[in-house]
Amino acid sequence: MLSQTIVDRLKEIVGEKNVVTKPTELFAYGYDGTLLSGDAIGAVFPETTDQVVELVNYMNEQDIKLVPRGAGTNVSGGTIPSEKSIVINFTRMTKVLEIDTENFVAVVEPGVVNFDLQQELEKVGFYYPPDPSSWKASTLGGNIGECSGGPRCFKYGVTRDSILGLEVVLPNGKVIRTGGRNFKSEPGYDLTRIIVGSEGTLGLVTKAYLRILPKPVTKKTMLAIYNKVEDASQTVADIVAAGIIPTTLEMMDNLLINTTEDYCHAGLPRDAGAILIIEIDGYPEDMDEQIETIREVTKKANARDFKIAQTAAEVDQIWLSRRVAFGSVARVKPCYSIQDITVPRSEFPQAIEGILKIAKEYDMIIGLVAHAGDGNLHPLVLFDQRHADEVERVHGAEGALSKLAVSLGGTMSGEHGIGVVKKKYMDVEFTPGAMEAFRKLKKTFDPANRFNPDKIISI
Repeated sequence: MLSQTIVDRLKEIVGEKNVVTKPTELFAYGYDGTLLSGDAIGAVFPETTDQVVELVNYMNEQDIKLVPRGAGTNVSGGTIPSEKSIVINFTRMTKVLEIDTENFVAVVEPGVVNFDLQQELEKVGFYYPPDPSSWKASTLGGNIGECSGGPRCFKYGVTRDSILGLEVVLPNGKVIRTGGRNFKSEPGYDLTRIIVGSEGTLGLVTKAYLRILPKPVTKKTMLAIYNKVEDASQTVADIVAAGIIPTTLEMMDNLLINTTEDYCHAGLPRDAGAILIIEIDGYPEDMDEQIETIREVTKKANARDFKIAQTAAEVDQIWLSRRVAFGSVARVKPCYSIQDITVPRSEFPQAIEGILKIAKEYDMIIGLVAHAGDGNLHPLVLFDQRHADEVERVHGAEGALSKLAVSLGGTMSGEHGIGVVKKKYMDVEFTPGAMEAFRKLKKTFDPANRFNPDKIISI
């Protein structure tokens, strides 16, 4: 519990309305998109970089740790309060500071919601490529912390590929700027890419310089329907082998088809084994040849149906199921553990086969959604938290899925981060030497372990 002296000082720094100390009000800041929870001793909501600096310096004086938080949508336990910590919430730093269409740059504060930025960019004919499924809620600061992906990541990359530079408050209270407006890399060490994906363990992002792009002249959305998930997975490998780079290449299996149909009635066939949502963009003269190549590839892989959306309403209808997929599984089980294992595209069919075997081995229901184009799979392990035996089997399946990805030359986390959930599996993927390098990096930035302690690694 914070002393009144500390509470008064926090209010001096950020204002009375930006300090939360009551247990009932703090409850909302003790959990994220996992089943984990923690107890914060307070929450503060800075509105400027100067306030963040003051907070960091004062917390250092009081030996209190800080846990950064955006909208709390992350699914790795990365924003769970630990030890004696205060949550520093960036959801009131919400300014889009600049949209520079001449240089393809947007400058934003960390509390800007991804979708809100997209709406602003739409007005000037631009967009920001990273589009996580949580984009209507998740903040750009949180996207940066987790290095989020999204359906468009196959063609345009994940968050780190669209970050030109950052303003960061370090654990010692100093402010640095990494990168800038230039598309070319900066000389020296690439601090921007070190900060992106570090989950707030190395510094607190207070401003970001984002790469934005003009909206494509033309976009075409297709839906391929399969009897077998294995055929859909083979199509993914075959499309890439044909030399086509779709904007998005998303997959859902039969379980997710049915749960989303129960929820939103998008018109997907309930007996299908899997669907692929395929989207391409570019110039009109490039569309027809790519569509015909994709059509032939899907036909060769035993697709039973292939549709091309003709109107904006049909596009929205195709995407509706994918956007609501995660929440819809609550109709089967009240809880799910979402994984984000990633494998080389050539190993995608083998990964699907391995997931099916794990589901059988651990006697678990596992639904599958995937950013299939870049090999990023989201197995949803469904369970009931009230049954201890199911929880134990979930943890077993989580470990098995991580090991499967690594065995296929991939990674246990493609976009959701490590946080607390996957911290125990780090040595599955990384050598002792690499783990020691991670620890030394953390100690260099944060020797007193004050920023988001106990996430990613222990020091």
